[in-house]
Amino acid sequence: MIVCVCKSVSDRQIKACLDAGATTMEDLQIDLGVALCCGKCGPYVQEMVTGATPCCGRSCGGCCQSAHVETTEVEVVMVRQELALAA
Repeated sequence: MIVCVCKSVSDRQIKACLDAGATTMEDLQIDLGVALCCGKCGPYVQEMVTGATPCCGRSCGGCCQSAHVETTEVEVVMVRQELALAA
């Protein structure tokens, strides 16, 4: 998904940059140009840097407390549980 609309940067590009060695928001700003224009992507990008669950922006506060989980994360947990049961 596109995280930074101003620079058309996706979450995959950010993850690839982090996997390649970027460790700070400043690294991502230099490498990808994120959070330099309107700044709306800044909190989400920072959450990706720190590894925390980004807030979805709803007022429930659930995801900020790790209640909202991405589908891919759920699938990983399910596979791990299946492997644990099979062992």
